[in-house]
Amino acid sequence: MRITIFSDVHANLPALEAVLAGIDYQAPDGVFCLGDLVNQNVWNNEVVEIIRERKIPTLKGNHDNGIALGKSIFPFSYTFPEARQWGIEAIAYTLKTIKKENQEFLGKMPVKLRITIPQVNSKPFSILLVHSHPDNLNGRLFRFTPKEEFRHLLENSNADMLVTGHTHCPYDIIIKDEQNGETTYRHAINPGSVGRPKDGDWRPCYVQLTFDTSRHLLTEPDAVNVDFYRVKYDLGKAVKAIKKSELSVYYGSCLITG
Repeated sequence: MRITIFSDVHANLPALEAVLAGIDYQAPDGVFCLGDLVNQNVWNNEVVEIIRERKIPTLKGNHDNGIALGKSIFPFSYTFPEARQWGIEAIAYTLKTIKKENQEFLGKMPVKLRITIPQVNSKPFSILLVHSHPDNLNGRLFRFTPKEEFRHLLENSNADMLVTGHTHCPYDIIIKDEQNGETTYRHAINPGSVGRPKDGDWRPCYVQLTFDTSRHLLTEPDAVNVDFYRVKYDLGKAVKAIKKSELSVYYGSCLITG
């Protein structure tokens, strides 16, 4: 069984189209999105409408939530004071341009989703999907977050795998434990970002999870494969669209540098 997960599109239509083309070629058994469809680029409506048309199960990100509620400001990441002001301006632009039906769709998206995969002679393998943090839509789980925190979240969520976005940086952290003389391998995964990567690589990133359902997914480490994919897209088109809009060119520079 193969499942593909992507996150953090941020209204970047050319990047999303490139990612979906790659996913279509790979033809997985399921496709899921962790949210933040909108804000910081110009194609808010087009991105939402593609997700709606394809019926891709999608979670509500912090940007989706803020726009759905019509908030003029909501928590988001910025590294210096000017970026905060540009962020507020981006929110205003998104609220001005998004269609009512698409705004309402954002508000109806769930904040969590659980996937269960059958295991041989054991309880189903449980995957918890969240946008950011199981307990906080604005929380952040980084690749350098202590393993103990991930272990705690997995146990509290009764999950064997946690998949989270929000930080725009891909990772696969394996939590190895000894339980009753048996070794288990659980994962905390971030698929990275489609529309605005922040790990130094401008190319959109997504993750494909492959499960060998004939084996025990929790105790056999090679029964679960985690593969990250990068695709190229028309970066120039995305940058030019920002320059021609009311958005700060800062967002175009972010796309270039990754």
